[in-house]
Amino acid sequence: MIALRRPLLSLVSLATLLVLPAAGQDVKETFHQGVEQLERGQYEEALSTFQKVLAMDPSHEDAYELWQKANHDVWSNMLARGGQMEVVAKALMQLSSLGRSAKSRDEDAIREKLAGITSADVLARTKAVSAMAAEHGEFAVPYMVYGLGDQASGDKGVLTMQALTRMGDDVVLPLVAALGTEDAYLRRNVALTLGYIGDRRAAAALAQHAFGDEDGTVRSAASKALEKVGGSSDVAAAYLAMGNAYYAESDSVLMPHQVSPVVWRWEGKGLVADDIPRFLYAPELAKRAYRAALAADPGNRNATAGLARCIVTQKGRLEEWEALGQDAGDWGDRVANDEVAVQFAGPAALDLALGWALDQGDQTAASGLCQALAASALEPTANLRRALSSGSTGAVRGEAAVAMAQIAGGAAGAETVAALTEAAARSVLQIVVVIDGNDARRAALTKALESRGYMVTSWTTGGRGLAALRTVPGVDLVLVASELEDLSLSQVVTELKIDPRTSQTPVYVIGDSEGDYGDAIEGVVSGAAEVDAVEASLAGGLDGDRDQANRLAARAAESLLALVGKGVDISGSAASLVLAIDGRPDEVTAPALGALGLCGGAAQVDAIVAVLADDGRTDEIRSEAARALGRIFARTGSASKSAMDAVSAVARSEAPLGVRKAAAGALGRLELTGEMREALINK
Repeated sequence: MIALRRPLLSLVSLATLLVLPAAGQDVKETFHQGVEQLERGQYEEALSTFQKVLAMDPSHEDAYELWQKANHDVWSNMLARGGQMEVVAKALMQLSSLGRSAKSRDEDAIREKLAGITSADVLARTKAVSAMAAEHGEFAVPYMVYGLGDQASGDKGVLTMQALTRMGDDVVLPLVAALGTEDAYLRRNVALTLGYIGDRRAAAALAQHAFGDEDGTVRSAASKALEKVGGSSDVAAAYLAMGNAYYAESDSVLMPHQVSPVVWRWEGKGLVADDIPRFLYAPELAKRAYRAALAADPGNRNATAGLARCIVTQKGRLEEWEALGQDAGDWGDRVANDEVAVQFAGPAALDLALGWALDQGDQTAASGLCQALAASALEPTANLRRALSSGSTGAVRGEAAVAMAQIAGGAAGAETVAALTEAAARSVLQIVVVIDGNDARRAALTKALESRGYMVTSWTTGGRGLAALRTVPGVDLVLVASELEDLSLSQVVTELKIDPRTSQTPVYVIGDSEGDYGDAIEGVVSGAAEVDAVEASLAGGLDGDRDQANRLAARAAESLLALVGKGVDISGSAASLVLAIDGRPDEVTAPALGALGLCGGAAQVDAIVAVLADDGRTDEIRSEAARALGRIFARTGSASKSAMDAVSAVARSEAPLGVRKAAAGALGRLELTGEMREALINK
């Protein structure tokens, strides 16, 4: 039974929702009670209390303040408990991250609090630091960092260092960027501060300065800080590990509350925040880490491959974003400039990156890397051959085939021709994501959906599923289990709905149809037997899918046409290529007609005649259809009477002269009797 659209619930773990009798209960007091229970080892009681906090529907700002004021050990303890305790912790941290993005960047408000941070009055100082953290967080760092570099102000630097340390991991990334300053004294104090904070995201940068800074005092401070955060002496390896973790959006470097609306850089004498769309944030941080790894170890192939993967991923995500009519500011130009670096990477590194993408099911990266290899490789690579296999998704297989055709030319094999034909004929590629920890149910749903022609990618946890969704272009539908081991259903749905790329994607719950799941849910399915019910939702939003499929189809058809000119036999493609001319855009139809003219036969004539006779098609396409018919007629020497009559009718119609001449030329290539030619001429 399918249940559709029920009343909306707030951001709460739906499996543990509690309705509280008093709407005005104090979120902070309840949370503090849960912390005390947690510290006493009363874990069941603490879990119940934290669930009450969620059920009270705290604001983003309140959640952020809870996160800021609670000791870091509290959150670590909650996460370490696993199970529902971890789910609740991540739900609160996600709320806090939304509150973080709303923090003020008001310069005047920040400057008003700066004096309090270095006040001689301990209580005033404590209050100022708490207010700065709760209201401004990382956006205060560009103003506070100057206090770290002030050698003439006595205790001001120490008090600023203490304030930043108390503000916690929110200030880590701008401080890491501040290590780019030319001021050695400031670098030293920034390094010390990062050591006091103890966040492992600073480890690679601290190692870089501990073993490579030109100033001895900075090296000493960075070494001490590195010991505190537990970093490695291998700078390149540290940056590589960080790049991999950022790209995967691992909890080790990117917890829900750590996602920021900006990325930081040091320019001139200060910090600059660049606004960045959420979907570019993780690959941008990864890209910077890979660049640093490459600087530490020039020629490192893993760093080069990682950098290339980040760039093609950002390009693919931006294209999807812009296709939705969204504005990405100047990031389009930035990524376009970075594309030059992809070609500098060379085929070996690009193939390595493609292997990673295939292993991880990263379709956006895999498709982009196939395109990059097409322009870079001189011979087919091992991972291009893997991408061409039937185990890859349709889009990736099609991109690999286009690349193989361009690289191999006349040596392209039957597998390449088959994949090109498949891509050229496909009018739409619809993608479904299944997130469910129940292995048997997930497998059954996947099989049922794939049997209906959908491309399915599946994940066992909410965290992995959400991260994967950012690697899959054009998702059409999401099926998510009502209960997951790591995230609540509401967390997964909220994350989908706040991302413009998936905000309109239908979401179905896999679970009990009697559940109350909210207006954000399209419906509920209990398992594979009810897959038919989701197809109505899949039929709704095909425009983006068609655009994506048509762009690939056009390049695939062009590749097939080019292969014929290089002596490759594509005769087996003729039957499928008919699908590429039926109502498809000109950029798909034109090369497909060209290929059909060279490989088609009598079985394809009627479909081509239909294009020629369709006065709704452009003159160029109708003429191309006539030329394709002419090539087929020249090979076969004959045609059915109905086909001849239809082509003759176009030649004698009021169609533009070019179309009429092309139609007449097609008939002229048939083996006609003198009487038949005379009749056509007289007509």
